[in-house]
Amino acid sequence: MKKTTILVLSVLASAFFLGFFAMAQEKDDFRDIKNAVSTNAASGAEKEAKWFKILITDNRTSREKVKVTLPISVVEVFLRYADDKHVRFHDDAEIDLAQVFKELKAMGPMAIIEVNEDDMTIKVWFE
Repeated sequence: MKKTTILVLSVLASAFFLGFFAMAQEKDDFRDIKNAVSTNAASGAEKEAKWFKILITDNRTSREKVKVTLPISVVEVFLRYADDKHVRFHDDAEIDLAQVFKELKAMGPMAIIEVNEDDMTIKVWFE
């Protein structure tokens, strides 16, 4: 069940945000997340995020399996040209992806989700 959850989250994040994998920066991502959050909290004035990042790490070897860094502008292009801009849950619930993304971006750098499993960790955040 845990591996299925991780797989589903990975596929959803990839399908939603990625049309291709971009080369990632050679930084310590955990440090970047902490700096982004502390800078945003300390500044008082929220700055829009500039990067969308995904990191999947093998917990046994501490090696990165997948590392994706995309400029927010690229994600916005994907959203603009997507055929279906809404995610539907059942027949009565719907989420406007473009609106959600716009609001998340305006909130500034922040962690979106982190999933820790026995054999891997998945992190998704704005920087």
